[in-house]
Amino acid sequence: MSLLSLSRPPSYRMKRTSLLAFALLGSVALRAQNETDHPTAPPPENLTFLTDEYIYVPKYKFSLGMRGLTGSKTSFSGRGLVASAADSIGDATGTGVSRVYHDGTVSVDTRSVSSDDGNGGSINVPIASDGMTNNWTYADASQVTPAGNVAMHSYSADMIDTGSRKKNTDSAFGFEVAVARDMGKIATRFEWNLAAGFSLNDLKAGLRSTVPAKITTTTDVYSLNGAPAPTAPYTGTATATSQTVVDVNGNAVLNSDGTAKTVSTDTVTLLGNEPLNRVVSAPVTDTTSVTNSWKLKGAYFTFRAGPTLFLPITAHLRASVSAGAALVYAGTTYTVVQEFQPLTGDPITATMSDSSVHFLPGYYADANIEYWITETAGFYAGAVYQNTGEFKQEVKTDSADFFTKVDMSSLSGLRAGMNFRF
Repeated sequence: MSLLSLSRPPSYRMKRTSLLAFALLGSVALRAQNETDHPTAPPPENLTFLTDEYIYVPKYKFSLGMRGLTGSKTSFSGRGLVASAADSIGDATGTGVSRVYHDGTVSVDTRSVSSDDGNGGSINVPIASDGMTNNWTYADASQVTPAGNVAMHSYSADMIDTGSRKKNTDSAFGFEVAVARDMGKIATRFEWNLAAGFSLNDLKAGLRSTVPAKITTTTDVYSLNGAPAPTAPYTGTATATSQTVVDVNGNAVLNSDGTAKTVSTDTVTLLGNEPLNRVVSAPVTDTTSVTNSWKLKGAYFTFRAGPTLFLPITAHLRASVSAGAALVYAGTTYTVVQEFQPLTGDPITATMSDSSVHFLPGYYADANIEYWITETAGFYAGAVYQNTGEFKQEVKTDSADFFTKVDMSSLSGLRAGMNFRF
């Protein structure tokens, strides 16, 4: 300690210490006041967190468009018997029987005579059978035989063609819908997503062709009893005329009331009511008389799911390829119409039909180009390949059995539409 300090009194030293303490407290108070008036700014928040919260990157894509596929390969086969369902010719012997042929009818005679009813009136009484009938028809002049009789026919045609006829279905155009989820990047350049969707397309095929068949003809010949054949086509009509009944001496036969007895007679040509003979021909092969029409009509849904790989080309353009599983649900109606034109009469037709559904698993592959107009909307176009196997369908009756096979194992085509991100 210096001599100067020792020479000063203690009161002086205390005053200086108090002044220093007061100055220190004042400095602390002034700093506290300054911090109160001007608070320190908080540390900056995480800007990355705020960006993720308010800027949304679309993860889903919705696609709506058209899909056209080449027709599937279709084949038709089978055989059947065609005969007139109305034919009912019965036995070759017997009178008072109605017989129905393809080109005519021979029915029960309707002729009658007027007879006294015992009460002063008259009634019509069927005449005693004379082996003829006024109730008959025939269709074609060729049925008149050289001997002046009329031939009635019943026909049947049995297909002998068992081969398969091929026909591709028409090109099938329909719509498609798909939804995809962005799954990020592979390496640094490629992107990929998972997609699922469905499409609807028509399924139609038709074919008409003559087929060889064995023709069997049953012929019944009826007598005109020497009368000329009426002009064909002919339908017997009861055009009645009244004639007086006379006895063997030519005198009028009287009724109980003294009036002359009359008989109502037809002016129609009479035909024998029983065949003179029946001939059943041996089956004859014919290649022009029978025509078959096959028709398949329906639609099918294709459900598909799989990954898609994208390659960006420009900021708005990118290419993609995709592949995955597919399932086809097809509903079809298969119809076969057989038409047989015999020598006489109208064509004989037989129609049969069957409806069924089919499930076909398989796979698909697409290659596309996408162009994005904005961040959320754009167009797409590409090529399609689809393999979903084949199915068979049968239509069967007591006299026919026909098949069709539809091969959907190699369908290809084009697709186009719009994409939307959300």
